[in-house]
Amino acid sequence: MEYGYTSLLPPLLAIVLALLTRHVLLPLAAGILLGAGLLAWGTPESGLVLTTCAIFVRSIWDSVWDGDHLRVLVFTLLLGMMVGVIEVSGAMKRTIARLASRVRDRRGAQGMIAATGLAVFFDDYANTLLVGGTMRSTSDRFGLSRAKLAYLVDSTAAPVAGLALVSTWVATELSYLQAGIDASVYSANNGEASIAVFDFFLQSIPYRFYPWFALFLVFVIARTGRDFGPMHAAEQAALKDAAKEQHGHLEDAARAPDPKTRWSDMGAAFSPVLVCLAAVLATLIYTGMASLSEGDVSAAVAVQEASGATDGAVGWLRRAGDVIGSGDSYLALMVGGGAGLATALLFAFVGTGVSKTQVFRGVGSGAAQMMPAMFVLWLAWALSAMTGKEALDTGGFLASVLTDAIDIRILPTCVFLLAGVIAFSTGTSWGTMAIVTPIAVSLVLDMQANSNLASDVVNSPLALATFSGVLAGAIFGDHCSPISDTTVLSSRACDCDHVLHVRTQMPYALLAGGVCVVTGTLPVAFGVPVWLCLAAGTGCLIAAVRWLGKQPAA
Repeated sequence: MEYGYTSLLPPLLAIVLALLTRHVLLPLAAGILLGAGLLAWGTPESGLVLTTCAIFVRSIWDSVWDGDHLRVLVFTLLLGMMVGVIEVSGAMKRTIARLASRVRDRRGAQGMIAATGLAVFFDDYANTLLVGGTMRSTSDRFGLSRAKLAYLVDSTAAPVAGLALVSTWVATELSYLQAGIDASVYSANNGEASIAVFDFFLQSIPYRFYPWFALFLVFVIARTGRDFGPMHAAEQAALKDAAKEQHGHLEDAARAPDPKTRWSDMGAAFSPVLVCLAAVLATLIYTGMASLSEGDVSAAVAVQEASGATDGAVGWLRRAGDVIGSGDSYLALMVGGGAGLATALLFAFVGTGVSKTQVFRGVGSGAAQMMPAMFVLWLAWALSAMTGKEALDTGGFLASVLTDAIDIRILPTCVFLLAGVIAFSTGTSWGTMAIVTPIAVSLVLDMQANSNLASDVVNSPLALATFSGVLAGAIFGDHCSPISDTTVLSSRACDCDHVLHVRTQMPYALLAGGVCVVTGTLPVAFGVPVWLCLAAGTGCLIAAVRWLGKQPAA
């Protein structure tokens, strides 16, 4: 049955309700229910209401009992627990405080804050709370405004988590990517086996222009000491007023002292993350080598020989990509999460003075922090299945309509801007990815297949830039939104007035977002190499800061 324009109604309802309510769970559920009603419309003999309810319940049930979906949920839970244990042990906080004691001036303080944000790459919430909470005294000591501290913290937290190979974001991104591929007509016609999800994910990282530019802008601001817009005024006020912004801040001295460690704080803080990374990589290699039969290896080598990429570093990287891309990424993430949690527990029990009660409380709080994201993920799977090829086929219909209506080369930019608007209006990057990613991925695959624009539909710059545009736009919208959870968390962790944080950060986010479109999503879609786009954007940011920025004067 062809559903035509009615197939657009479930995702549109989810988007509109998300914009109106500024929540995600209810809009996703409403979209699933509407989709169930459309599917049940042609079966009056069973009763429309009864059939709708049956389809609704079955879609939600099936989405969570899928094997890969269960592994994603387990990994998300395990990584949340690992972060909770690291936080409760206090090792990360003490490590950051020790490093901060070596700072000498304002520029060094800003660079230290930004670099620490890069180090805590595995979770944006943990990044915000740890860096913001431990760097307040450092920013005060060198006359940095709390607005500047909040900007440095907020603008490194989500971007670095969105670029890291192991973070609480990865499993979610892989799952939404897989949902979009499954929903596409291209995948149904060519087979899912031809699409290596993790390989696609790895190749998409250079195309995430906004996170790259946001991070680079942070270090340009820190290195030059220049600011513009409301941030410049806030920095001047901070230099003139020892009390900083006109609000009382949390007293760090009032905090309970942390237990002393018997092992290295650095090891207790970062060993779980390193073990998690190593376990993920080892499992990917093991399962990838096992899944590649002798014939598959021969075929891969033949392709490499034909392209002249069998010798040297290029050939080695290509073979490594074949192995990793053929690995079981969901199993690897689950194994890595378990190994990381076990390592964190080992250090917490043996290497610190933290009681078992506190450790298990950290496990519980870490798991609880991930629960909202897990519920969003669950419903997003169900909505994606509802709009997929076997149901309403929303992506296929959009592809057939838009192939001749718009130039596919502006799709990455459109997706980036749409994700930014939704994230700005709803305040959630994860909810934005849940709604937009499956449709955007299936749309770009099907539009390319219809237009014959690329010989490799999956690994083309258009497909990579479109998928990356969802995450980039979601983070961009979050950075501009006054109702974003990470924006609120950053201002709270840094003890900065929330409105001031939004006002001072938005010009920087808009600059990075504008450069992202002008030098990133548009030119790369028209064939400009991604490395040249990144280089051009970097140059534009340096020039903009030199032109707009000024040194604050005491």
